[in-house]
Amino acid sequence: MDEIYKELIEQLTRQGLNETINHFTQAKSAFDHSQWEAANSQVRAALESLFNAIAVIRLGSNKKGGEARKQLEDASILRKRESRLVQDFIDVAGGAGAHAGVSNKDESKGRLLAGFGVAYIGLALIPELTRVEDVVISKLNVPNGARLPTDAEMYTSCPTCGQEQTLQEAELSRKGEETIYTCKNGCQPIVIVGKPGTKPWEGRGYRLGDYVIRNAQDIFLPIIGKGTGIKIPASPAALMKRKPSGC
Repeated sequence: MDEIYKELIEQLTRQGLNETINHFTQAKSAFDHSQWEAANSQVRAALESLFNAIAVIRLGSNKKGGEARKQLEDASILRKRESRLVQDFIDVAGGAGAHAGVSNKDESKGRLLAGFGVAYIGLALIPELTRVEDVVISKLNVPNGARLPTDAEMYTSCPTCGQEQTLQEAELSRKGEETIYTCKNGCQPIVIVGKPGTKPWEGRGYRLGDYVIRNAQDIFLPIIGKGTGIKIPASPAALMKRKPSGC
């Protein structure tokens, strides 16, 4: 169980689903301390949180609970049978209530493990993170016999520790519609891939198609097979959360 739990938390962390992580963490802790009913309740809360987040990510919806899952079903994101499974299990997950003595170890373990499985059904509905390589390869061209680099071949550095690293070495996570690359040493975000927004900022980043690459330091893109490369200069406002006044 510990291995399954660890892998699930890693997947949820990658997607930035902190509320869901919190509930699953509390569920696992409660189970480890023989608090069966509390574990059941937290499994239910974790799954409610997860599917609420999926509705936000896929539909931009602010609906919660069954209404959020109905929207996902109506949009054919969550198939009807899956939707029924999720709803039935959420009902079952906390069905024993929170009162001591109404559940036991085996029952609670079954609900926890089944909850992990339902969570993976939900994670499969979340689009893959958009990487720098996805944006670059889809929008730039190179001469015959050459190719554009992958994240494993592009490199930048961290403004805090100065460590040079490939983009693949950085830690990847999601925040809303943005893909966040964090320094491999955990210092700070170093690159963000996101939508351009309705009002462009000067110095915010480098736009390619439907995305903006916001890099705190220069990114170097070697052209594989040509011995040359491209530099995406650092954007002075790359990590700013708000547009500066007067812009």
